[in-house]
Amino acid sequence: MLLEVKFFAKWIFLCMLSPMSAVLFETMTSLDNLFACWYAFKRGKRQQKEIQHFERFLEDNIFRLREDLNALVYKHGSYPQFRVCDPKERLISKASVRDRFVHHVVYEMLTKIFDPKLIFHSFSCRKKKGVHKGTLCLQKMIKKASQNGSKNCWALKIDIRRFFDTINHGILKKLIRKHVFDEKLLHLIDQIIDSFHQSTDVFGPAGLPLGNVSSQLFANIYLHELDEFIKHKLRLKFYLRYCDDFVILSHHPKLLLWLICVIDDFLNTHLRLQMHPKKIFLLTIAGGIDFVGYVHFLHHRLVRPQTKRRLKRKLKTAFKLFQRGKLSSTALDQKVQSYLGLLSHANAFHFSQIIKNAYWVR
Repeated sequence: MLLEVKFFAKWIFLCMLSPMSAVLFETMTSLDNLFACWYAFKRGKRQQKEIQHFERFLEDNIFRLREDLNALVYKHGSYPQFRVCDPKERLISKASVRDRFVHHVVYEMLTKIFDPKLIFHSFSCRKKKGVHKGTLCLQKMIKKASQNGSKNCWALKIDIRRFFDTINHGILKKLIRKHVFDEKLLHLIDQIIDSFHQSTDVFGPAGLPLGNVSSQLFANIYLHELDEFIKHKLRLKFYLRYCDDFVILSHHPKLLLWLICVIDDFLNTHLRLQMHPKKIFLLTIAGGIDFVGYVHFLHHRLVRPQTKRRLKRKLKTAFKLFQRGKLSSTALDQKVQSYLGLLSHANAFHFSQIIKNAYWVR
């Protein structure tokens, strides 16, 4: 009798859920939504030739894309690759405009579903979050954990080894299926995930391309399992994550050392990930916490020394181009302003003044 009641309750739940889930794909592929997504997608990219070419026949392209999506005949293209050094060398995989637009449409829909489920202290690639919100939050967290400097406090900082290259496709699909039930939408998501892989082993294909906007969301969905484990299973209060880089604060260094083994076991067992052996640090607040481009202390934060060196080198190169007439004063000024903006989020007044005095060309 009890089993019958449970089955009936589950059947009612699925009946209530399925009409709601079926609306997702229809809403996502509606013409109103596709055109709205296009105008959001092209923002800041209007000067790119491939964007201009796609927009030249915008209505035809969007109508054809919509037909392909609804008929489930859309096929994802290949990924041309190139390398960037910012500061370390990375391999970027860039899809076509059509495919990137599909990524954006799916990203907008999945963000509405998954973003409310993510923890507050996850700051990577989320609206009203980001690097600078993460630095402010870590600063507040340091003050709370150390009771404004009255107690000794340590920080455990961990980075995941080759994170994007080792995201398991099968595990990612299972995590998405916990909250998405529309089969058409899942079919499209699977196509995006399966369109790229870095490696294949006994656990199946793994790896997501760095160039996709959808990859950032998939990364947050994947590591949300780690967030839940640390916040709800281990019940650690002072925890903050930016992509695959995360920090835990505590008064007890032995607890943090113990956590290294516990977290490593969870990552291996549940997510098929590994911590980077050279990027596990047990730090004191007095010595500073290097996180998201800044070194954080109790009452201030500094720019990384290597960031300063890279900034000087790039400005010096840009100024030489300006002197040769290969770079306009407006372009040089924009570079200077962007770097001053980066420095404005740290205690770097003296260094900012040096840059202004050396490269101000207005």
